[in-house]
Amino acid sequence: MNVRRISVVICTDGRLPILKTTLRALRGVEYAAFELVLVAGPTPDGTRELLATLQGEIKVAHCAERNLSKARNLGIGLAAGEIVAFLDDDAIPEPEWLTDLALAYDDPQVAAAGGVVYDPSGLTFQARYVTLDRLGYANELWSAPTPQFNYPFSADFPHLLGANCSFRRDVLLAVGGFDEEYEYFLDESDLLARINDYGGRIVQLPGAAVHHKFAASVDRDARRVVRNWRPLIKNRVYFGLRNGFRHHTTAEILNAGQDDADNWRRDVVASVARGDLTAADLQRFDAEALDGLAAGLAAASAKPRRLAAPPALPPFLPLPQPKGETLGLCLVSQDYPPGHNGGIARNTAELAAAWARLGHDVHVFTRARGEPSLDYEDGVWVHRAAVVSEERPPLLGIGEDVPQEIWDHSRTMRAGVEALAARRRVDLVYAPLWDCEPVAFLATPRFPLVCALQTTMDFWLDSQSERRGDDSWMRARGRPILALERWCLTNAPLLHANSRAIVEDIARRYELRFSSERLIYAPHGLADVAGPPTPSGEGLRFLFVGRLEGRKGIDVLLEAAPAVLRRLALARLDIVGDDTIRDDTGATYRERFLARADIADVKGRIAFHGRVEEAALAAHYRACDVVVAPSRYESFGLVYAEALMFAKPVIAGSGGGGGEVVEAGVSGLLVPPGDAAALQAAMLELAQDEARRREMGAAGRLRYEARFTAEAAAQSLLAQIRAQTPR
Repeated sequence: MNVRRISVVICTDGRLPILKTTLRALRGVEYAAFELVLVAGPTPDGTRELLATLQGEIKVAHCAERNLSKARNLGIGLAAGEIVAFLDDDAIPEPEWLTDLALAYDDPQVAAAGGVVYDPSGLTFQARYVTLDRLGYANELWSAPTPQFNYPFSADFPHLLGANCSFRRDVLLAVGGFDEEYEYFLDESDLLARINDYGGRIVQLPGAAVHHKFAASVDRDARRVVRNWRPLIKNRVYFGLRNGFRHHTTAEILNAGQDDADNWRRDVVASVARGDLTAADLQRFDAEALDGLAAGLAAASAKPRRLAAPPALPPFLPLPQPKGETLGLCLVSQDYPPGHNGGIARNTAELAAAWARLGHDVHVFTRARGEPSLDYEDGVWVHRAAVVSEERPPLLGIGEDVPQEIWDHSRTMRAGVEALAARRRVDLVYAPLWDCEPVAFLATPRFPLVCALQTTMDFWLDSQSERRGDDSWMRARGRPILALERWCLTNAPLLHANSRAIVEDIARRYELRFSSERLIYAPHGLADVAGPPTPSGEGLRFLFVGRLEGRKGIDVLLEAAPAVLRRLALARLDIVGDDTIRDDTGATYRERFLARADIADVKGRIAFHGRVEEAALAAHYRACDVVVAPSRYESFGLVYAEALMFAKPVIAGSGGGGGEVVEAGVSGLLVPPGDAAALQAAMLELAQDEARRREMGAAGRLRYEARFTAEAAAQSLLAQIRAQTPR
């Protein structure tokens, strides 16, 4: 197969954060021979400093003027590929993007090709098959490509969105590149009109997808409120006068510009009424509209066009390709950040990001908490899907009915993975045992699957005596999940154990025996976000992190804490985690505690923060002196590893995997589950010995670096999975 060299040109100005995301996505584009040309605009936002670090890997130009056409022509001047592809700095390409584009050029008559563009949801199209008329107005209602309009001087012609378009380099040079009268808006439309009239074939592809995120710019804010109207009105007139003379009179073209001005004015008036713009903006609009109409007419009257001079062919600089095999890895989790940072959600995010950093194509399938979307976050494609209920769960021979909501979630996630597999390779599905998320994947086996072992329903019920004793609840929910967990544990081809304790405890409770060939032992890893500690101010700070439920030992902590704080006059306790969980009485631990009459003297030094985002959570860790996490049971205990990462001594529950993460007496203290007196003693012991706290924190940090970094854990887990997965 002839691999055509492609030059990818990105023009950017003042949008460094989204540019970094786009550049990272380009590292995952699966194409053997492409170079990257980046043209930076005048805004000082750190982009130039970033590009300096990429010297030798990419080609760089700087455009002193905020003019997109001029910047694109600079990019063409550096491009050495047979094909020049343009990508917006806020457009995220899918891995097949360049492969799909390149296939179009197997036909030597093809001069330009472009793929579909998704809107910010990642699920619906911003543009797919579009035609443009000679006034520059789009028709987006086509359901198929429009080659029937692709002939010289047609009244309508096929259009490609500037966020995702490509051209033969020799055709670009033949027509003079972009007309630099277009600072932005209708710039690629004008180029396509000239290529169409030149006789070049324009191909609209059903694939070659990119995801356009509509980042804010100097011309519009994050809500897409426009603040620069002159180019929009000027270029409508200029485009029509340059390209529409065979189909429209000068009066019709000027009327189109005036219609645009009238429509934009109504939009500005509405924006002023909403408070998005001011009365001064309306005055500015009126001046820009009048100037734009006159400027468009004047520019079209000038001869010749502002086209680029043909550049010499520079050397080709291929972007370095990832080393090693790229695997398609899918992770399933009901919860996922942001807004959800419980143990499973956070471990899924950490593992997904670490696998992505290792160069793999990683997808997370999770439940949409708002509108469904497909996003590219931290190198990971995140599919947030609305759970669909369409069929009754199958009979699995477990003696219980599969709960409908559990089946619906798992089946929806499986459907998402199957849709991905129709266009991309899927080598592995990784799903947690909690709430039996692998059930649909195991009921219809198709993909290699790893079931991650966590706290089970039986272990959870240990701290929920009301639930275990509620026969109606156990009949409807408890016993079906217990039976379904056993079925998943029996049928999953591979089991990931984050500790030895979780395997032993599950085998004993569920009366199962696991062959060594099915078991993979690897701890959870954490990306290092510790940073320097933050002085906590006056007094000692204890920190609890976790859901406020019995299994996490929050009741034990709230029993022990008042006496500890009375002994330590300036000490505080920060409680971070979901504090809205209600028991059978309808109350939360927070509500019951704050209603107590005997804590008035210390209540002001106990703060309930609820759920927090990752940055706020890290700030709590940095500011604390001791992490207190007296869980009754943890299969691993992510909070323990986080405490080690932040070099904080930790008081951990001894149940489950706590003793495998925290070295008792070295990096922290272990207390028996449910023992408030032992917890109180441990808190006072560390509070009164600053030197020991420092020693334990330093020892914990070394233990984190040796065992619990994200990359080390992710590599170890994947290597073991691959060793046990049939090829």
